[in-house]
Amino acid sequence: MNIEQNYRIGLTTQITGIRPETLRAWERRYEVVKPIRTDAGDRLYTQADIDRLLLIKKLVDNGDAISAVANLNYENLEKRISSCKSALTSTGKNDLNFILLGRTILDKKSLDSMRLNMIDVVQDERNIKSNYHCKIDFIITEIPTVNQGTFKYLQKVLKQSKASKLLCAYDFGKEGDIAALTTQDIGTTNLPLNHSGITDWCSSNFPNYLKSTSTARLLTDQDLNNIVAAGSKINCECPRHLADLINKLTAFEKYSSECEVRNAKDAEIHQELEVTSAKSRYLIEEVLIKLAKIEGIKY
Repeated sequence: MNIEQNYRIGLTTQITGIRPETLRAWERRYEVVKPIRTDAGDRLYTQADIDRLLLIKKLVDNGDAISAVANLNYENLEKRISSCKSALTSTGKNDLNFILLGRTILDKKSLDSMRLNMIDVVQDERNIKSNYHCKIDFIITEIPTVNQGTFKYLQKVLKQSKASKLLCAYDFGKEGDIAALTTQDIGTTNLPLNHSGITDWCSSNFPNYLKSTSTARLLTDQDLNNIVAAGSKINCECPRHLADLINKLTAFEKYSSECEVRNAKDAEIHQELEVTSAKSRYLIEEVLIKLAKIEGIKY
């Protein structure tokens, strides 16, 4: 017997990538979904709500105003997605979809900054599904030690996941055994997993990675703090000034998404304000990342 699962708002925002304050604003203004309310007043979202929000988020990311898609039914949302499929493919976020076979905790905020979508997390390769709702670009496989039998095991995991590539994260191993793992489809990195280890490997293996027109955040608040702290040691104020601009634009982006509106036209201009500030913030983030690399700042 299948028991329908309901999701609290925290998990819903993690799955969909929609910020909690944005989701609440969309519900308040447009009733994009109507979550169940518990006796305590908490919101609970059904799987149908999740599926609907994922489509709406995809269309809004591609440039549709929320007011234009908020009240479409699921069938029409799918048709709209289908009609602009080529545009979504060529100008979308080009995020990479991956599966994690391991125990590392990767939070949604960090993954968004890395432009990665974690489709599934399993601790046993036997729990990898035969089919997922989207193409799996790669799978991260964590193992404690590398030995002569590791390569055969990784090939099995790669085949089972139907991923294009595999990144093996390990603790220990002989240099020769580790070198033997590196092929066109398999790469290696050290445990514990870190942002740069994953993103550097993705950049080397997926040509379009980080080269799209997405406006998702590239740097978390902690990333900015780390860059500013390191910048003070190189006698340069530019990292701090750029970080200040990013923080202000991020704040205005959030303000625009939450601002009360009076009618549909008012909603559209606020949506445009949010999108424009997000694009500006994104461009400055790119410049700051380049500056950090030139100055050897690790974050």
